[in-house]
Amino acid sequence: METGKSGETTGNLEAMVKAKRDFARALGEDLVPVLASLPGEWPAKIKVNFESRGPGGPNLWEAANVLGACFNAHRLPDEVRASCVDAITRIREFQGRLARESTVPTTVVFGTSGWREAIGEGFTVENVHKVVRGIIAMMKSGEFLRGNGYADFEAVRKAGVLILRDNRFMGDEFMACAMRELAAENIAIHDAGECPTGVGSAILTELKAAGSINFTPSHNPMEYAGIKFNPADGGPADVNLTSLIESRANALMSGPGTFSRASGDYRPLRKTVNAADMFTEFVEKKSRVFDLKALRSWLRGNAKDLFIAVDNMHGSSRGYIQNLLGSDTLGALEAAGSIRFYNTEEDYSFHGVKPEPNARNQAILMEELKGSGRRLTLGVALDPDADRIRFADARLDIDMNRFSAIGYANLLRRGLRGGLATSVPSSGFASEIARKRGEKVSETAVGFKNFRGPLSKGEAIMAYEESDGISFGGHTLEKCALAGFLSSLDSIASSGRNLSDLYLELRKEYGWFYPGKGGADVKGVSVEAWQRYKDAVMKVLEGGLVKEGDRIKVGAAEKAVARTNISDGLKIVFTDRSWILLRPSGTEPKFRYYYEVVGETELADAEALLAAYGNAAAEILDRARAKAGPVA
Repeated sequence: METGKSGETTGNLEAMVKAKRDFARALGEDLVPVLASLPGEWPAKIKVNFESRGPGGPNLWEAANVLGACFNAHRLPDEVRASCVDAITRIREFQGRLARESTVPTTVVFGTSGWREAIGEGFTVENVHKVVRGIIAMMKSGEFLRGNGYADFEAVRKAGVLILRDNRFMGDEFMACAMRELAAENIAIHDAGECPTGVGSAILTELKAAGSINFTPSHNPMEYAGIKFNPADGGPADVNLTSLIESRANALMSGPGTFSRASGDYRPLRKTVNAADMFTEFVEKKSRVFDLKALRSWLRGNAKDLFIAVDNMHGSSRGYIQNLLGSDTLGALEAAGSIRFYNTEEDYSFHGVKPEPNARNQAILMEELKGSGRRLTLGVALDPDADRIRFADARLDIDMNRFSAIGYANLLRRGLRGGLATSVPSSGFASEIARKRGEKVSETAVGFKNFRGPLSKGEAIMAYEESDGISFGGHTLEKCALAGFLSSLDSIASSGRNLSDLYLELRKEYGWFYPGKGGADVKGVSVEAWQRYKDAVMKVLEGGLVKEGDRIKVGAAEKAVARTNISDGLKIVFTDRSWILLRPSGTEPKFRYYYEVVGETELADAEALLAAYGNAAAEILDRARAKAGPVA
């Protein structure tokens, strides 16, 4: 095992914490002049993470995030910004060293969408080997074999497993760990390399592989890595499979003796996959809702009236939209100055921002759209694994709560009929359209895995979550930002109008829905402590903290509780159709709260009302946390 500058290995927890403290001390000394030049409270925010005396040692990754937030919030001198970027790079390389050397176990939890932890903390080479071995053990179970139509594990070996990743730090190294474990079991390997999550779902079914192992933490900050597993139908693994992975992997984490990583040559079993071409062919030949030929023709014919801005967020969507459009259409758009791609270069720190489609990141795209001078404008931002997407035009930032109504209404306008699948925290706007048009609405707990039934049974032609995930009947059982992009193009092409115009028209017809959300981070907590704490808080929330008939103060008003729903957290529905939902995140240590106000006409005081609902939600959460007690 390699040693650090201190001369000690970082294999065990005590040595790892010492190495982190030594590194933080050295980096902090190098940054003294840089920190002195930063404005306001930024130096103190950075230093407190270097000096943390918690059980895990200094919070190096959080220091990196604060450095990034600082240089994105202020126009710093070039040399100061360069020093901040260099410090982030040094932190990342040090954490990479920990990831390669550490043998410290973790507790594996597959949340809403896979296992995620910080690189060099819980997410290490050693632990990836253990989790992948746990996945293989799950695939040998009767539960998996029966559920996916395999007579025995030999059939799984022949069908093989698809491996893919987003663009995160150490992605290729982690993929190699998985391929070594698969090779040790003589399982065929389909290697898609850097590939969006939704694309992986589609080509998994095209390859008729037994499942996929996808290395991505989706939209999480730069420090995270993750693993998602999808079975043969392409949808996210349900809890019956993820619980088996957890139990097998955690047994390896706590098992006696020394764990031996698989180390054989996987190349004889590995075949590379051209995921972009396979996906384009999949959409061309099998999509029920997208006509690529017609869309391409419309784009070529309207190139001079149109401007499209795409933020790839340095992620795995790079090149995939170009492939979908085809060389002729892309050439016509480029010749007319009608399309531009942003953040396409490799950047493991995502230029210091959290790589999620949000209003702050979208503001830059909107400026580009406004400056284009074109009649029709479209901006889209896709997260690193392209399973989330956010939209905009020159007038309006359009999150999934808004776009779901636009996209669903477009399908109905085109004569495509079918129900809608949505999640408990999502806006009721699209659901209102579906109900008034006589279509079925399936409301589920958070997690795209819960849409498997409505999509596979043909009960829903569209499924979406407020967290910017979307898919369609006949597409994939996994959320797919590329499908969202095609849907936005189709909405514009089939109407000849901008998304904001379509949204305003729908509001006038179906009502004015105002969704909002917030949250509370629980920082510096271990995986185990977070699991205990969130369970304690949710026990209070779901145990009658708020009941039907209660009155809750929201701003200056008192709202009567019509009903509560604890299918996924605590949802409080008031008599005026407004609501509040509180639930824990399934991907990071954080409590989330959501709320929505509904009006028959436009509400002049909507922003103030939303702020009041946010404050009321935070107060309810604070009450529950106080009753649950401190993090243990």
